Amino acid sequence: MNNPIVPTIEHNGRVLVVTSETIAQGAGVQHKNVLEMIAKHSDQINRFGPIAFETRPLPGGGNPIRVALLSEQQSTLVMSFMRNTDKVIEFKVSLVDAFFKMAERINNAMPLTEDEIVHRALEIQTNKVLALSSKLEAIQPKADYVDTFVADEDLITFRTLASDLEVGERDLRDALIYSGWIYSQTKSRWSNSKEKLVPVARYSAMADKKQYFQAVLNHDVPRFGGEVMHTLKVTAPGASAIARLLIRLANQYGSFEESILPLETRYNEKKAS
Repeated sequence: MNNPIVPTIEHNGRVLVVTSETIAQGAGVQHKNVLEMIAKHSDQINRFGPIAFETRPLPGGGNPIRVALLSEQQSTLVMSFMRNTDKVIEFKVSLVDAFFKMAERINNAMPLTEDEIVHRALEIQTNKVLALSSKLEAIQPKADYVDTFVADEDLITFRTLASDLEVGERDLRDALIYSGWIYSQTKSRWSNSKEKLVPVARYSAMADKKQYFQAVLNHDVPRFGGEVMHTLKVTAPGASAIARLLIRLANQYGSFEESILPLETRYNEKKAS
């Protein structure tokens, strides 16, 4: 086997990068093919940050060429799209080793700058977000199970559904309120045990989502503003629909946790607009 090419790792601002030209040379393919692969999979590659490009002159003159500058994560992903020939495998090993050695050399030579610390933190957060998104995608089989095996007339409490989907009950209610599936009303009621007025919340389904919920009347508790109090429960189709909603929120905001953290701020902005 020929000796693998040792990749040249460059320092672009605060990020270690390898060029698409180096990848083409190391993998034994044409540079234009690497650029085409990057364009084809740009949505996936951009999850690890925007792809940087620059124009470089050809040695000895000629028209300059457009070169992609890929971070360690981006270049690793690009290499994963290539067919695993012996040469590609050897180059993957060399690429990982080159990134590691360059990072070690920089770390030993100087302390991290503020920009580098921020970048490291962002890399860690990105990995956490991807892991959380994968966890939310695991909800889908549970949604399919509910849709297939739970009878239509069965009702599920919010607490049970939140537990099944491995999210907080309050977070689940907040997500449904923000998404316009349910709404909350609050009244004050005297509590003999606490000897003061206490807030009591009642949740109801929005008109276009009533097929997903059922209000179960409760005549054994004090009335709610003159009306019979009810407990909102989830139907079997509603459980499947809610699971899929959480997956959409995870995909939109990076993770379900990220989607609910700023809910109060976004909800207030939504009401003000």
